[in-house]
Amino acid sequence: MPKANVLVWQGLCALYESSKAMDKYEKTLEKLRDCYLVDGMKEKAWETMHKLISLAEESKNTRKLIGILHHLSEDGPLRCLLDPAMAADPKPPTLQGLLERLYNMEFELDNSTIEREINKRKTRIDAGPIAVVRKSVKEEVWSQSGVLDTLKRLISLYSEHNDALDQKLHIEEKYFNALMERVPILDDIQAKSAMADETKAIAWDLVAQGRCAGAFEHLIEAADCDDSDDTLSLLAEGYMQHFNDGRLASFIQTWMTVSQKSCDLATLDLARDRAKMCAESPFACVQLVRAASCCKEYQLVIDTGIASRTTIKQYGEQFGAKLWQSQHIIDMEVAGAYMEVGAEYMGDAEYLYRKCLESEPGNERAILGLGLSLCAQGNYDESRCLLEKALEGDPKNHLALGGLGHVAAKEHSFGKAIEYLEKAISIGPDHAMHHASLGDTYWQMGEKWQEDKQYAYTSWVKAARIDSNISDVFSGLGKWYQLYGRDDGRAQKCFRKALDLDITNSDAGRLLAEMYLKEGRDDVCEELLDQVTSSQQNQKWAWQFLGFLRLRQENHEQAIIAFRSALGLGREDCLCWEGLCEAYIGIGRLNTAVRVSQKIVELDPSRVSGHWLCARACQMTHDLELALGHLEQAGECVKQCSKKDGSSPQTYDLWIQPLAVAKVECLLALAEKWSMEGLFGRMAEACAE
Repeated sequence: MPKANVLVWQGLCALYESSKAMDKYEKTLEKLRDCYLVDGMKEKAWETMHKLISLAEESKNTRKLIGILHHLSEDGPLRCLLDPAMAADPKPPTLQGLLERLYNMEFELDNSTIEREINKRKTRIDAGPIAVVRKSVKEEVWSQSGVLDTLKRLISLYSEHNDALDQKLHIEEKYFNALMERVPILDDIQAKSAMADETKAIAWDLVAQGRCAGAFEHLIEAADCDDSDDTLSLLAEGYMQHFNDGRLASFIQTWMTVSQKSCDLATLDLARDRAKMCAESPFACVQLVRAASCCKEYQLVIDTGIASRTTIKQYGEQFGAKLWQSQHIIDMEVAGAYMEVGAEYMGDAEYLYRKCLESEPGNERAILGLGLSLCAQGNYDESRCLLEKALEGDPKNHLALGGLGHVAAKEHSFGKAIEYLEKAISIGPDHAMHHASLGDTYWQMGEKWQEDKQYAYTSWVKAARIDSNISDVFSGLGKWYQLYGRDDGRAQKCFRKALDLDITNSDAGRLLAEMYLKEGRDDVCEELLDQVTSSQQNQKWAWQFLGFLRLRQENHEQAIIAFRSALGLGREDCLCWEGLCEAYIGIGRLNTAVRVSQKIVELDPSRVSGHWLCARACQMTHDLELALGHLEQAGECVKQCSKKDGSSPQTYDLWIQPLAVAKVECLLALAEKWSMEGLFGRMAEACAE
């Protein structure tokens, strides 16, 4: 019989259905459907197609049902079954409805497959990190998924109808979200770039109609904080108009207020609270850093700026974008923060400014910042060149003038320094650091410039009135009150204020500790030194002071800890080695004391106290001949020092007399030793000497 004989296929279908041979039944139904189509029996063909769909639904075979719907929706002989004029069903499914159903089924199938595979694979021995497992599973599932194709067909279909804009935008939003999930997991650079471009194109379509917060957010991130063509402003305005409670809303407000130089602590606190919700947003990181910088929260600038490097790098890797501008803004703000928090960070500031100038050689802010950071590190030649270059670009740049004044003061060109600083003050009278630098310059000049109130003192007072948070200003005022104001109480208050502002201010700390010791307030001094060393382990002066205070208290074990901590921050300090030697002698570790004293002599052979300690330690270990040699060298050192600096006879006697006594004691001990050994000749020589 002919293969197209409909009756045969119908009979075969009935046979397989009654015998429950469902696989053969479904295949035979497909043959019967095709026969109906060949004979032009569209109604019968749709009826058969409907049976196939029902069978797939009853068996819950989602993949098979998706395959049937794909055949029905694709261009081909089955598409005619969706035509109402040709189908027996008075309300056959539309192509749009069929594709939407297809999308929903494919979407649910993908998600269930991904979840199932992740749970299966994550417990394997060679599974690796869960993030790697999740990425590999998604790659496999999405590479075989038809979701994107179905959505693209829907978008194309709705684009043909002018009255279906809402439906089209709804599908485009789903398409955008699907692309945003897929772009980050692609490893192929070209494929990632192509999909990223497609994601942006869809995002712009959605943004043009004020739809989809995610589309706005993606384009805001992609703008890289660059508003040179007003694109970022337009996106920000649109976002706030349609999504004023969105994820980035508070950061857009921060961006606007910082741009207007009107950021306050309330704005910063709001941005900080929302930062956890936007931990993966480079735009949010940049705005938080800018707000913190505007509010002078410099440690927050540094911490957030360093953490944001990972965020920006990951975003770039995920979406194939290089956010140069965002990183540049953060680097500049972090460099500025380093300049503010302390001299020990100037090298870090220099590195960031040089990095910025590599990508943008003419950046005036980076040139100025680099010049100031080099000045702070003592690299005055390069600093001067950079600051003069900054001044050429802007003759009224008071920061450059102030920097040049600081350079001139460091090079002892005080007249030029005062000229620069006074000009800087005339342009920027409310910049406290210019007044502070002028006060420092006057103090370096000495004599009347220190003593007369109208110079150093007045400049520091003006600086303190403008900004009461500059530690060095109060340190300078403390020195003036101590030396010329004859007011130790005020001096101590100023030094205390300086330390409260900056616990690393060694000048203020040292002078305050000396005043406490001079007054016999050892307990207050000890409290101060403990505070400094506990909060900042790298304060060498404090460890040294604490070591000598412990020696004074005869707490030799603690003195050793303090001196060793000080020497850990710089091993060339002979005074610390001397204190350590005294401490070891105090606990009876004489051999160690000898080695320490020899270290002093190695560091400075002309140091009288080094030879004295070495002789003392050797005497105690009964190495009398070596002790005698060091005493003789100490005597020679005293003579040389007296000739060199013209010391008075009284000063000379202060050293020579104890050395002579020690030498006599050493000779007598040697004589006694030689007498016991029967070396009477040497004993007589020692006694004669």
